[in-house]
Amino acid sequence: MITYLTGKPLFEIDNALVLDVRDVGYNVYVTEQTLTWALMQSQISLFIHTIVRETAFDLYGFETKNELYFFKKLLNVSGIGPRSALAMIGMASTDTLYQAIIKDNIDFLTSVPGVGKKTAERMCVELRDKLKDYAGETERTVHDGDTDVVDALVALGYSPTQAYQAIEKIDESITDTSDRIKAALGYIS
Repeated sequence: MITYLTGKPLFEIDNALVLDVRDVGYNVYVTEQTLTWALMQSQISLFIHTIVRETAFDLYGFETKNELYFFKKLLNVSGIGPRSALAMIGMASTDTLYQAIIKDNIDFLTSVPGVGKKTAERMCVELRDKLKDYAGETERTVHDGDTDVVDALVALGYSPTQAYQAIEKIDESITDTSDRIKAALGYIS
């Protein structure tokens, strides 16, 4: 099984990233945010989940171990396939998804195309206990607006990893969400 790839992002084809790893082009399905970010980089590394079927050998790529962790957990829910799970991970940070599942935020979960009310309810029931070992994106104090800060930075084209690294550098005395976004932009690498 392929579990990790490092290479040069080449281009997008059929909603997937083509990643050149030592002159072999791998077709890797990633979130839209990761695709946008990856195409601006000269080299990237992705955690990979491989799905082998009778008619396909699909690779799904993630920037963080938490994204991969959530992807695998979502695949265990009846009614959620790899494309829906990937779309769910692409719509928010894993911390936001965790909170939505724990707090039964059905409206948020059904905003993913292909996820209906019954599937969202099943997801909350089935995953609530299975997510007890979830460690979160960072080992830091979480401010109320940090998920909004991450979502804003991701919408601007930065990766979730870059967003969390920038947030860690923000002075703890800055608590307003818009001020935290401005401060994070100053630290983004």
